Amino acid sequence: MNKLVFDIGATNTKYALMTIDGEILIKDRVPTNYESTEAYFNNMGVIAAKFKDRVDEIAISTNGRMKPDGDTYRAYTMKFLQNVNLKEEMENRTGLPVVVLNDGFSAALGEWWKGSGKGYDNMLVIVLGSGMGGGLILNGELYQGKRLNAVMNFGMLSAFGGGRYDLSAMTTSFMLLLYQLAEIHQIPFHDMTGQGFFDFVAQGDPAALGMLDTYCDGIAGIIYNASLLLDLDCTVVTGGLSEQPALMDNIRRKLQEIPEHFQLNQFSSFLDMVAIDHNDFQINLKQGSLALDANIYGALYYLLHKK
Repeated sequence: MNKLVFDIGATNTKYALMTIDGEILIKDRVPTNYESTEAYFNNMGVIAAKFKDRVDEIAISTNGRMKPDGDTYRAYTMKFLQNVNLKEEMENRTGLPVVVLNDGFSAALGEWWKGSGKGYDNMLVIVLGSGMGGGLILNGELYQGKRLNAVMNFGMLSAFGGGRYDLSAMTTSFMLLLYQLAEIHQIPFHDMTGQGFFDFVAQGDPAALGMLDTYCDGIAGIIYNASLLLDLDCTVVTGGLSEQPALMDNIRRKLQEIPEHFQLNQFSSFLDMVAIDHNDFQINLKQGSLALDANIYGALYYLLHKK
């Protein structure tokens, strides 16, 4: 029987009626309702009621981090949702079995199952939007970690050398870039969109170009270190920003530049004496092919294969 899949985002909640083979029969979205706990769940309950005779299970991809049970909101969502069990609430309201998965994990499974990561056993998926999320596939399986925190902690602490430590979440926050560029050009923040930012980039605006360069530095550093640490087959970049050629081109250039810097620093003469296989430093970077649908594919896969 068909499945109903939700993808809860900060702005919109998408939903899709899907076959077990991953075919999308119906797809739409509604604004995510954060007025109250009741409004939040009623938003999805009304949708589920429309499909009650056509589905037998529900899969939910959601933002925020969950407790070790995987179903209860722990942090990084609205305060009124903290300690609320999403699975139980939706099962009580719909009478259907429900599975829940973080949106970064969902994106990873989606791109691995039906997208650019198909055929790879070890891959990192990075989701670039207002912030940064992601998921990790190791040995052909989603790796979540004991606390369901795998990949989530990319934003916590990163070393950039020279004795300086920064929160990666700050250097990879695109929302912060929009705010900064709006301040520079004295544009109301609500009028500064992602496309507007890249319009400034296309026009050669020095501030926008500099911000994009710094942003891509942070992303490339994360990709590079993860790829070598885990010996990954590939890294897939997805999310709304991945559709911007200027961003993807910049990240690719940064990844090429990192090993080149090895030959330029004070240890280059030492490195000349060591046998190095430069293929070890080549990163297989791919653009996601599922666009903003990766989460619903991944949540469906998780539902179909949850042990």
